[in-house]
Amino acid sequence: MAIIRAQAVSVVLVLLSLSAHAAPINDLFNQLRDSAVNYEVVGTVCEQVSRLELMKTYPPADYEIVNGVEYGDANRTIGELDVVVFEKSTKKAVLVGEVKCWRDLQSALTKAKDQRQRFQNSLSKNIELHDFESDYQKSQFSNVQKYVAIAPKGAKAAGFEIDMENTLSELMQLRDMLMKCQQSHECAAPNRDH
Repeated sequence: MAIIRAQAVSVVLVLLSLSAHAAPINDLFNQLRDSAVNYEVVGTVCEQVSRLELMKTYPPADYEIVNGVEYGDANRTIGELDVVVFEKSTKKAVLVGEVKCWRDLQSALTKAKDQRQRFQNSLSKNIELHDFESDYQKSQFSNVQKYVAIAPKGAKAAGFEIDMENTLSELMQLRDMLMKCQQSHECAAPNRDH
């Protein structure tokens, strides 16, 4: 009986230590509640949280972090970069990240690598880059220092470069909170452009 109690206490301590490093959902909620982003798209919450987490490494005084940079030719959109970190002094991209909010981490990693390769191949073509607020020059992406795949907690073990602080379950809980808040008009409604 004592062994079973000791094992149960051990499991609880491990779970507490794992969640101790996660960003509290209420803190994330408060940071995102007025973002006016459409959280009905499942991956959006992970992209927004990845932006917040990257701010810890890339402070806003020196870097601008944006989500959703689309690129394409004159006829179509080829792809979208989930998160991009620009150095303010040079206006150059220093990090491009593909964010995946999937349960199947192996498939997610394969998709992220395919998207990375597609973007890198597109840089040799005549493409335009933009998000909802700005246009970008292809030259801003000529010397990206890091291409990373980002996913919820535990993803590094599957080969991702960056683990988010929260689990997929916690991020989906956050998404639900944000959507309910937007539906009740207590949070900023999604901007039609986002």
